[in-house]
Amino acid sequence: MKQILLLFLSAFLLASCSTTNDSRYKNNATLERPPEIPIDKQATEQRAENEPEPPKRRYRKGLDSDVYKVEGSNNEMSIKRDYDESWSLVGQAILLRDLKIADQDRSKGNYYVVYDGGSLFGGYSPFSDDSKSTYLLRVESLNEETKVTVTYANKEDQSDSGSLKDGIADTSDDLSERLLELIYNTLHDDVKQD
Repeated sequence: MKQILLLFLSAFLLASCSTTNDSRYKNNATLERPPEIPIDKQATEQRAENEPEPPKRRYRKGLDSDVYKVEGSNNEMSIKRDYDESWSLVGQAILLRDLKIADQDRSKGNYYVVYDGGSLFGGYSPFSDDSKSTYLLRVESLNEETKVTVTYANKEDQSDSGSLKDGIADTSDDLSERLLELIYNTLHDDVKQD
């Protein structure tokens, strides 16, 4: 019996709440409205014409003339950026060309890159033979620019990746010029910057 009475009372309360005749909920004419501000379209257009356009950020690919090969050297290029940005850009170029980084030391500015020059993509290929060579890409701060050199790694660095003849690095298949050309072209044309 209590349950029926409770059910009846709940239904009555719900019905009484749903039927309200309070006009506040039906008529919003009495609500406060924000003030209207007169707009002078001609003055607005004049201001827009006189204001300089904000500079457009242009996202481009490649460094273009901000990277160049040093005259008289086959294994050196310069980047018109500070050391930190150049280090990052060279790292991007290496990764973009799918080259394997054997080791890197940012404090010394050294990237050790495995490169055989003959794979399908011109970079590291896990399916090629073990005759890959390790090259040292040295990134050095030089005044307001950064110098990047590519050399065949010495025998201590070379011992992990092959190309040794009697403990001496075999430089007969030195592809440092080709590797520099690959990194240069990637920096010049393909590396994204903002």
